[in-house]
Amino acid sequence: MARSKGVTIAVKVPIKWESMTERTRQRLRQTVGRDTRVVRAFLGIIEQNEDKLLTGKNKDRIHDGNLDKLTMTALNVKAGYSQRLTVPHDFKVRFPRISQNEMTECRQTAVALYESYLKLKKKNGWNTSRPTTNTCSRRIPRWVFSQRFKLIEKKTSVSRWWLDIRDSLDSVQERRTRHDRLSIPLKISPFHLNQIRRGEVKAVQLFADLTGKWWTTIAVRITLDDIQEENLPVAILGIDLGIEKAACSTLLTPEKTRETCYFVQRKKIAVIKKYDRLVADLQREMYTRRNNGLSSDRVAGKLRQMRSKRENVAREYDRVLVRQLLDYISELSKKYTLYVAIGRLKNIRMRAKRGNYRGRRFRGMIHSWAFARITDSLKHGLAQLGWKVDGKDSRLRAVPESWTSIMCWKCGAKGKRPRQNYFHCPSCGYSINADQNGSINIAARMLTLTKSLHSVRGLGLWTRVLERARRARLKARKKKPSSKGKSLLSKKELTSSSGESAAVHFVQSDLAGFSDGTGESDNDPAVVKTVETFSVVGSDVPTSGQEKEARSSGGIPSR
Repeated sequence: MARSKGVTIAVKVPIKWESMTERTRQRLRQTVGRDTRVVRAFLGIIEQNEDKLLTGKNKDRIHDGNLDKLTMTALNVKAGYSQRLTVPHDFKVRFPRISQNEMTECRQTAVALYESYLKLKKKNGWNTSRPTTNTCSRRIPRWVFSQRFKLIEKKTSVSRWWLDIRDSLDSVQERRTRHDRLSIPLKISPFHLNQIRRGEVKAVQLFADLTGKWWTTIAVRITLDDIQEENLPVAILGIDLGIEKAACSTLLTPEKTRETCYFVQRKKIAVIKKYDRLVADLQREMYTRRNNGLSSDRVAGKLRQMRSKRENVAREYDRVLVRQLLDYISELSKKYTLYVAIGRLKNIRMRAKRGNYRGRRFRGMIHSWAFARITDSLKHGLAQLGWKVDGKDSRLRAVPESWTSIMCWKCGAKGKRPRQNYFHCPSCGYSINADQNGSINIAARMLTLTKSLHSVRGLGLWTRVLERARRARLKARKKKPSSKGKSLLSKKELTSSSGESAAVHFVQSDLAGFSDGTGESDNDPAVVKTVETFSVVGSDVPTSGQEKEARSSGGIPSR
């Protein structure tokens, strides 16, 4: 029988706060406030007794039993166990208006927060802030488990879907075993409903954001079965992210480069530029009013609203791009045992600083580019499809993107970029679209970094790519920094970290490596020249089918 595994997703649903009664609102505020005090109290006890509570091989987990010995008395125990009449911190006395089950949920919420802090501390060092050092008044709600809430469908004029939870504030104090109930109306859309129906609802969390709007987060556990994969050929999909051209992907197999797809979002660029112009006009008006001694509060308020609108537009288009990439990857997974490599722009923002002779336009594009958000969303989406995205045998990897757009993937020599989307190698005379060249190099870099793929033997291209990638790294090590102009960047950036080559550490020094220029046509003659006849015996793919372009608006591959 196939071994089952699962992944947990979170569905964020707004609460119809205006449709709730005043009593329900008050009880909800009181419940979340009480839970916040209990969770903070648990965090304080864990911080004071960290040495006694840490367990595990890496000392990154909290022992729940030892934490109970510090905070919870035990009167009703199983046979063979002794009662615990006194504890150093009796939370039952300190918080009388909470039940035993709710106390357990608060404890598990605090333990999860502290364990998350321990993992971040191991990754980022001592710069990570402790959960208890948060001095703001923001509430920390507990996770309510499925035994103590229900999602009920009631076709009423107020709402169709309701969240039914237990109200134990008064019932605990009055020693009643039957608790009152709170019915909370939800704004569940068809999208929310489809996500909830994908698996089993495990927990909910009620909270208010920074603007005072109330939400509920529903944790859904999706069960995935391990399907015995057929003996499919191995392939690597290299994804090169861009700014004006959202993404370029190329499929690399041991025999040849199979196909290339471009994901273009022209409408996003137009909308973002429109908001940028509006922001610039408002900033000019605000500074003018300030210089003339006039009030600029209303203009500043409009600027804050414009910032949130621009961010929402960027997030929405990033979701569309990730969805299109996931659909394309799912289609390719039916034909290949697929590995996905996406470019990781390490220290790219360090290149977009004042004094680097790039200009304000370059700095603005780089600092507004949310490439990490696209990578994380793609990772989350593949995890929902059952992919292993973490660990040693991960099939998704963010590889360093340095030098991938300027090095020729065929011979490993440094080429030239006469135009934004055109790459030419003077060493071997090869011409290709610059984004396609970068995506092939990204796929080749994953091939060099994944040892399990080295044993895959094809008909020549696979091993040639490995050799050319090694040659490109050697050439990058020999390159000396240019003395032209003065740079304000630290020289330490040009050195490699432990276990990382200089070719991997270098960051692309030109915006041309990321996107095509505005107004330039995608119909590059270099793309036609990339269709090359390989000396492959018994190839099942014709020469004219090795290249497939997707030049449709919105980034939808035309297949």
